Amino acid sequence: MLNIKATLPNNILSCFLSTGDQSAKGNYGLLDQIQALRWLNENIGHFGGDPERITIFGSGAGASCVNLLILSHHSEGLFHRAIAQSGTAISSWSVNYQPLKYTKILARKVGCTYAETADLVDCLRRKNFRELVDQDIQPARYHIAFGPVVDGDVVPDDPEILMQQGEFLNYDILIGVNQGEGLKFVDDSEDNDGISAAAFDYTISNFVDNLYGYPEGKDILRETIKFMYTDWADRDNGDMRRKTLLALFTDHQWVAPAVATAKLHAEFQSPVYFYTFYHHCQTETRTQTSPFIRLCSFSLSV
Repeated sequence: MLNIKATLPNNILSCFLSTGDQSAKGNYGLLDQIQALRWLNENIGHFGGDPERITIFGSGAGASCVNLLILSHHSEGLFHRAIAQSGTAISSWSVNYQPLKYTKILARKVGCTYAETADLVDCLRRKNFRELVDQDIQPARYHIAFGPVVDGDVVPDDPEILMQQGEFLNYDILIGVNQGEGLKFVDDSEDNDGISAAAFDYTISNFVDNLYGYPEGKDILRETIKFMYTDWADRDNGDMRRKTLLALFTDHQWVAPAVATAKLHAEFQSPVYFYTFYHHCQTETRTQTSPFIRLCSFSLSV
């Protein structure tokens, strides 16, 4: 067994900046990963590995990249199994559907205010990389500012549509989720008092607004979510509200996309395996969340 970890540059421009057109198509991080897989296929035999038994592995954003590589014809034949931990290509934070919006925000911050995308990208290329990566670009909550895009090539269509059509590499895939994945989205500012009723209501409304826009029946949707994620036996407990919000974010952002992805693969007779991981800590201290930063990292094992 030879284990290889490949971490690609955590740099906005080299990974996923896009204008949504030919000026900067995007998905450079995925292309880097594909090129790494090509190198691995050509050279792994020199290190005692088997090019016919390559497994790609990713966690979080890396898992969504694994899922996207399975959907891309560019990676056909470059690996044979895949493991996606805590992420898929159909989570709301996996794909950027508004790349030009965030690229223009970055451009304005560094003085590249050009109408034509070709001029804008040329200006960005002349900037020092540190000036670019130091800019604070905040996406809408539950979304991503710089990430993979649907470019018609590396990612030919919306990932869910591709999976519904069976447009994926029919390889063994292991998909899984952990308990409490949604902790990064829980507002824990009230410390030991938990989440107030007002904060709970606001969080649900914000959740609906950011993920569903303003559809007809928005109020019904909001009230339905509140009903389903309220512990009616302990409805006035702030800490219990925190736990139910954690369950909501975990279900919506991790569990449901993972289950849907597994089902879509199974419908096309793709060998798919699913796991859930639970671990109860012995301490009562709340876990501190880590920033979601390594969009361009994934692991390879042979």
